[in-house]
Amino acid sequence: MKLLDKEIVYRLVPCPCYEVEACESWLTDMAAQGLFVEKLGRTLARFRRGLPQTVRYRLTAARLKGSWLDVVPSEPLSTEKALYAEYGWEFICSQQEFFLYACRDSQAPELHTDPAVQALSLKMARKSAWWALIGGNAVLVIQFALNGRGRLARLLVEMPLLSLCMYLYLFGVLFLAARDLYHILRLSRRLRRGYAPDHRKNWHPTAWVNRISRGITVCAFFLGILLAFWMFVQFSSRQPIKDYRGPLPFATLQELTDGTLVQDEDEYNTLERRQSLLAPTILEYSESGVILQGEEAPWAPSLSVQYYDTRSPWLAQLLVNDLHQQRSILAEEPQPMPDLAGMDAAYAYSGKEGVFRQLILVQGRRVLSVLWVDPDGTHGFDRLAPRFAEAFAASS
Repeated sequence: MKLLDKEIVYRLVPCPCYEVEACESWLTDMAAQGLFVEKLGRTLARFRRGLPQTVRYRLTAARLKGSWLDVVPSEPLSTEKALYAEYGWEFICSQQEFFLYACRDSQAPELHTDPAVQALSLKMARKSAWWALIGGNAVLVIQFALNGRGRLARLLVEMPLLSLCMYLYLFGVLFLAARDLYHILRLSRRLRRGYAPDHRKNWHPTAWVNRISRGITVCAFFLGILLAFWMFVQFSSRQPIKDYRGPLPFATLQELTDGTLVQDEDEYNTLERRQSLLAPTILEYSESGVILQGEEAPWAPSLSVQYYDTRSPWLAQLLVNDLHQQRSILAEEPQPMPDLAGMDAAYAYSGKEGVFRQLILVQGRRVLSVLWVDPDGTHGFDRLAPRFAEAFAASS
């Protein structure tokens, strides 16, 4: 027997169960080709091959009452199955809010003969479609609320593909939920007006939209998982500063003062280097220690640096707000800054107590954020900002 004639075959579902009439029509067309559905999923349907027949398929509401928190049963009540079986209708499977029945007897009566009653039976399906859309919007709002402050631009620059997959998935889920709601409301409206459902509706016009939207959503989900795992591995690549031999595009503690630096343990002095499609070089640098300054009191600073070499100047400028918001709890008050040689823009912020200071420098496609501790007020912007700017400009 040829492989193409295997008994079990799978097909992409061209229309969702909420598009009741089109889904019933598609399954009837499959039976006319000798493919009889055994399992109807959201994306794939499983068929068993046989001799082509005329088979009617009907989707009935799985629940007539109850809370939206109820779990949809896997099959109807035994009394319902027995009653429908007496009239020639065989239960096939359940899918979302619906039970699927099939009938090979062309003389058997319809499961629903009163459109108004059938409209009432769809009440729970309509509620579920509404809650799916509301829930999808809530997830999107929460996502923006959590990542909208100091994260959106960094997520875009650091993880462009993962961000794309995440939002493709979220908007895809919203589109699918809105589509389901539209179809079930449209059918309910027609039934309430007394029109009988069109069980042989042409399902082809919207099939490509459904398949593409479902395919994009599913692919975005699985690709996002793979990218998240890859990003986790990449973000776990911190190394001690002493193990890094290349030049750095910013000033370190030793270069900021004329004293002698005694670094803390390696766990406080690390460098993480990574890259993305929108930023070929991303550096996360942490350094702390004690600087002995001759007759001056020792300075016990800590330095936290974020450096981005992006693909475009507008990306560098886009990162400025996020880089500040990330540190705004420590240094929220803007400070006046004189022009710094070689810089396109410079932004300075201090904490209310003046202990923490943040400096953000922009030069072309590059942006640098520096946070340091100045407990006694001796290492302010007037002293360190020019040094940071000089080192930053020299590395271009």
